[in-house]
Amino acid sequence: MSAMTASETRGYSIRVVAKRCGISAHTLRMWERRYGFPQPARTGGGARRYSDADVERLELIGAALERGYRPHEVVAEDPEVLRRLTARAPAALPSGEGPSVEGALQAVATDDRAGLGQELRRAAAVHGPRAFVSQYLAPLVRGIGEAWRAGTITVGQEHVASEAISTELRVLLRAYEGLGGRPRVLLATLPGEPHTLGLQMAALYLAVASAEPMLVGPSTPVDSLLDMATRTQADVVGLSLSSATSEETMRDVASLVAQKPDRLEIWLGGEGASRAPAGPSTIPIVAWDDLDEALRRWRRL
Repeated sequence: MSAMTASETRGYSIRVVAKRCGISAHTLRMWERRYGFPQPARTGGGARRYSDADVERLELIGAALERGYRPHEVVAEDPEVLRRLTARAPAALPSGEGPSVEGALQAVATDDRAGLGQELRRAAAVHGPRAFVSQYLAPLVRGIGEAWRAGTITVGQEHVASEAISTELRVLLRAYEGLGGRPRVLLATLPGEPHTLGLQMAALYLAVASAEPMLVGPSTPVDSLLDMATRTQADVVGLSLSSATSEETMRDVASLVAQKPDRLEIWLGGEGASRAPAGPSTIPIVAWDDLDEALRRWRRL
């Protein structure tokens, strides 16, 4: 590590850099050990101080991660390489050969499992993980639900499609395991809400945004969620609420809000989020932009 000089005393603290770049302090320290970057100067007391060049490079790394690159592919690269990576548009596919929501829906309706898997993998590669979730999977999942309600696909076909999407999400999320980050978000549904695909989508979106998602799973009682939030020192409990959320589930939401510690926020996603009880620490997430804003708000506070 470089020694601190008089000109570097105006460097940025790790807390400021984490907020500015959207990369947690834990991740910055881990990258320092694992990849040798960043290598901030140190004050006499040992505190890290990051330069303008460090911050610029970290912002480029963050942009590369949003495009779907993995940390081991970009953290050690120099700024010129990172600029080329982040400036490069996704590789164009021949006309008619690109991944499409319509193509995936057709594969579901015709029981083409291999075709569905191929569409999902290509879409993830072309869009990058964040846009894959928000711009591709979100309309695809809506389309699958509408097709099931219209009777054009069966329950079995809907389940096959959900499992294929879940498999692709697990593969993508694995690249972010162990990176940590903040806020730490427990993702669950309450009793009576069995579907977890929205939670998995949110987990990948959060991980790419340098948060730490922790998937708890479906139908989790309020007391279990509160216990887990305490034991894991979670910052947020994220709940998925469907359009068919029952009044009993809404009462569970109110119970969770009433019993939670003051520091714990409740983020409510899904079509039922707007019906939930409001409060100063209860944040409805009805669009992916709302999730981005919730992250920015939490980090500012």
